[in-house]
Amino acid sequence: MRGRALLCAVALFAAGACNAEQIESPDQVTLTWWDYLNHSPMADQAVDSLLTRYRQEHPDVRIERTSLPRAEFEAKLAEATASGVFPDIAAVGTADLPRLAASGALADLTDRFEQWAPADRFLPPVRESVTRDGRVHGVPLRSTTTALVYHRDHFAAAGLTEPPTTWDGLRAAAKALTSADRSGLCFGAKGDDLTTAFLPLLWQAGGDVADLGGQPSLDALTFLDDLVNTDRSTPAEALGWTDDDVRQRFAEGRCAMAITGPASIPALNTAGLDWAAAPLPDGAAGAAGLLGGETAVVGRNGRVDRAWDVLTWLAEQPDNATEFGGGLSALPNRADTVDALAWQWDPNLPGFTAQLRSARAPTAYGAEYAGISRALATMATRVLSGERRPDQAIAEAKAEIEPLLR
Repeated sequence: MRGRALLCAVALFAAGACNAEQIESPDQVTLTWWDYLNHSPMADQAVDSLLTRYRQEHPDVRIERTSLPRAEFEAKLAEATASGVFPDIAAVGTADLPRLAASGALADLTDRFEQWAPADRFLPPVRESVTRDGRVHGVPLRSTTTALVYHRDHFAAAGLTEPPTTWDGLRAAAKALTSADRSGLCFGAKGDDLTTAFLPLLWQAGGDVADLGGQPSLDALTFLDDLVNTDRSTPAEALGWTDDDVRQRFAEGRCAMAITGPASIPALNTAGLDWAAAPLPDGAAGAAGLLGGETAVVGRNGRVDRAWDVLTWLAEQPDNATEFGGGLSALPNRADTVDALAWQWDPNLPGFTAQLRSARAPTAYGAEYAGISRALATMATRVLSGERRPDQAIAEAKAEIEPLLR
C-alpha cells in the first residue's frame, strides 16, 4: 500500500510538472506572433528555430506562433485590424505596411528605432520601407529583390560571354537564346508578378507611377511588348505564369534567362544547373529593382516593449544569419552584413545583393498600393495579350491610378 501510494504521488507530481510547463507562470509573458512564412518546410523550420532560440535565451517570454498560407493570413490580419485584436508581432508583406499604419493598428516605433544602433546601417531602400509619413512602423525582417538568372551553358552555346547590362543587350541576348524548345527570357506575368516585372522597367526608364503617360512609361511597356509580341523571346504563355512557374521552367532548361528572386536559389542548386545571377540590366535612367520581403510590425495595443526586444534580437544576433539566409532566402540588408561571410549563403548571392542597393520600396505608393498594382498588371496584360496598344493601356491605367495616389 505504501508503495502504491508512493507511485501515485510520483505520478501526480509528474502530471503537475507537465501542466506547469504548459501554463504561463506569473512572471512569464506570452507574445503572439503571426506570419505566412510556411511556404516551404525550410522557411517554416527557420522561423521556428529563430523563435525557439529566443525563448531559450529569454525563459520569461513565451511566443505563440500562428503561421498560415498567405491568403488566409491576410484575411485573418484584416479581421484583427478591424476588431482591434492585433497580434503582438506580425510579419507582413513590405507593401502592406502603409495600409496597416493608416488603419491605426500598429505601434509607432520611431523613437525606439532612432535610438537603436543598427538602424542607420540598413540600406536606404530597406530603411525607407518601414517608414510612413516620417514615422517608423516596423523593423525590416526579410529583404528580397529580383535579379537576372541565366544558364552559363546556354550562353556559351550562343556565343555569349557575359550577362547583358543594358535593355538593348537584354533584348539581343534573349533573341539569340530563343529556340524551338527554349525561351530566351522568362518572367512571371500573372497578376502582381507582372507588376514586379514592370515597375523596375518603369524606374529604369526614368519614370514613376505618378508620371504614367510620359515617355518613360511608354518605353517600359513597349519594351515588354517587344519581348513578347515582336521578338517572341518571352512566350505569351507567361501571362499565366507565377514566379514559381518561372523557376520550374528555368530549372528544366526551358528558359535561358529568367527574372526571379533569391527564393529560387535552393531549387536551382538542387536541379544541378550551371547557372549564375546578375543585376537587372540598366535602362536609360540607370539601375532599379523592386524591394520585396517582410516587415515585422507590432500591434499598438500589444506588449510593445517585449515585442521590440524580440525584433531587435532577431536583427542583432550574428548567428541568426543561418536561418535568415539559407532558411528564408533573405538578402543581407545592412551595411555591416552585405559583405559579412556569415551572410554569403550561396555563391550566386552577389547578383541579387547588388540589385538590392538600387531597389525601391513599394511603400512609397501609400495605403492603396494593392489597387495600384492591380491596375498596372491589368495595363500590361492588355498590351501583352494584344488587346490594347501601349498608349491606350497607359491612358486607362492612369485614369484608374490617379485617385489612388491622392
